[in-house]
Amino acid sequence: MVNVVEPRPGLLRQSLGVLALVAAATLAVALFTQISDQIHHQAFVPEEYFSYFSIQTSIANMVVLTITGLHQLQSHMDSPALVGVRHSLVAYAIVTGSVYNLLLRDLPPKPGGFVSDIAFPNEVIHVVIPAYLVLDWILSPHGAALPWRSMAWGLVYPIGWLGGTLVRGDLAGWYPYAFLNPSNPAGWSGVGAHVLGIALFISALLAAGLMLNRLYCRLRSTRAMSQSAALPADFSSGL
Repeated sequence: MVNVVEPRPGLLRQSLGVLALVAAATLAVALFTQISDQIHHQAFVPEEYFSYFSIQTSIANMVVLTITGLHQLQSHMDSPALVGVRHSLVAYAIVTGSVYNLLLRDLPPKPGGFVSDIAFPNEVIHVVIPAYLVLDWILSPHGAALPWRSMAWGLVYPIGWLGGTLVRGDLAGWYPYAFLNPSNPAGWSGVGAHVLGIALFISALLAAGLMLNRLYCRLRSTRAMSQSAALPADFSSGL
């Protein structure tokens, strides 16, 4: 029986692994600071805080970045499952950053609502981590070409989150984002327009991420085939 020795991760991959762990730790500090600040000011409502799309995906990012970093320090290639999860989280992160910076950043606070003096958690969640995840998807080696059905899998969580949010909002009278509240002047048509626009945006992001993944894997496969084909010629020339 022949033991196959897995190639060690290169310097670039190990560096990306360290960066992933640093990003996970930074995100953990941001979430901890935000929660602690709200608790200190008696403004923390867990069932509301953990209902936000940005918070749920940030927790997922923190976990997956930790797994990714440890994996990149030990293995030369990501598993298909890890690549698939990263693919979805990149799209969610871009949506989180875009919605916050385009629709929510300049909104006035709700009357009587808590406004924190600590700004960096929001910047980490809505700017730093989305930007990092995009760069990581571009630079980090992809372990396998994802199938096109990965787009459908990437839509499962947003659809589930939206359905649960609308049902809960109707029952509790509270929505994490104002544009999902049908009691606003725009009504359900406004909610529908925002939901449709974000759904199309997520679909486009998933498609773009998938095409980049498949292009990356195709180029890697072509390069490997070229190197393999060159070996006999190089070997014979050295005799």
